[in-house]
Amino acid sequence: MNIDVIVVIGMILADLVLILEILYFIFRRNVSNQLIRAAFEKNEARFDAISKTLVAKLLSRFDVELIRFNVAELQRDDALIEKQIKVFEEMDLKDSQKKKVYPQIFYYYIDRKRKEDATRYYEKLAQFDVYRNKRDIEMTYDAYIRGSHMYLEEALKDLKKTSKLELPAKERLVAKMYANKGINAEAKKYNSLADKHEAELKGKKA
Repeated sequence: MNIDVIVVIGMILADLVLILEILYFIFRRNVSNQLIRAAFEKNEARFDAISKTLVAKLLSRFDVELIRFNVAELQRDDALIEKQIKVFEEMDLKDSQKKKVYPQIFYYYIDRKRKEDATRYYEKLAQFDVYRNKRDIEMTYDAYIRGSHMYLEEALKDLKKTSKLELPAKERLVAKMYANKGINAEAKKYNSLADKHEAELKGKKA
């Protein structure tokens, strides 16, 4: 077979692979959007029906359960969040999946002031040298569980470069550190800023 023909065949195969990858991405995104819509509508029957379709098989069970968990978090549906946490705990998760969902569960327990559960997930994450938001979780654990202000200077520097979406949580972290340090005026100041920026975010979403 002539070299030109081999090159042409190679190019055609490369194009086919690219097309298949694009179709795979489109199908995954489409079924994900359908699952998200059903979850927001709390339509469990439709959610289950979609998750059992052939196209949904492109998603892993973890992906499907994570969609349900994320929507429950956005809706602050504690009963469903607790149910989903149990689902994840019963699954044989890969390390990559643990790194994705464990930080979310940690923050959920911090937000609900459940120190023992937050510590349990902090210790689960300790097995990994690298995972999403490792530094932020260490700072949060230190402030909310240990009652320390060791990372205060670092947290203040972070405020200058954080996004508007994350700013209220970062400001509350700084406020907590000041409170731990006994500087209540600064703690009040940063809690007020967090309230203001949360209100601005909600106003944009309305």
